[in-house]
This record gives sequence, C-alpha cells and structure tokens, in this order.
Amino acid sequence: MVARIVMDRTLEFLMNMPKKAVVIMDGQPKEKAFHSKTIEGDTIKVYVYLDDGYGLLTEAKLVDEHDIELDKYTTHIEQGEDGIMVVFTLTVALKGVVQQ
Repeated sequence: MVARIVMDRTLEFLMNMPKKAVVIMDGQPKEKAFHSKTIEGDTIKVYVYLDDGYGLLTEAKLVDEHDIELDKYTTHIEQGEDGIMVVFTLTVALKGVVQQ
C-alpha cells in the first residue's frame, strides 16, 4: 500500500516544478507567467491566460527553471479580443492502493 502522504508530496513537487510557459504566437516565442495552478484529485492544472493582442497560437510549452520542457501543445488557434486560456494537465498515477 502507498501512504497518502506519498501522493500528496508527489503532487506538491510536480506543482512547484513548472516555472513559466513559452507560447509561439505568429511564429514568435513569448514567455508567459501562470494565471493560476490547482490540484484536483490526482491532477495538477496549470492555467496560462493569453490576452495581450491578436495572433495565431501554434505552440504552448510548460517549462521548468532550467527551460526543460515538461509538457507541450501543438495547435492552430487564432487569438481574438477575449484571449485564450491554455490549460496544462499533469496527472499522477502511483501503483498500489493509496491508504487514506
């Protein structure tokens, strides 16, 4: 059995690992801060809100303090006046039964 604290500390560690997002708008990379981060069950969600103009979003990456890529979306979304919310999800799956 896996103690619940193992899951909680793993989620906390993963939540603190991402430091910024890098998005490609109209072919140009831009660093973006996070709008928010949450833990929902066994999933970490990192929200990045893009509201600084219009353009074609083709890629969004979640990176750590060493610029190592943790997650990446490839897309073709045109940003309009209301902006775009990009949501990165990192899910933890530990083997074994989690003790409560």
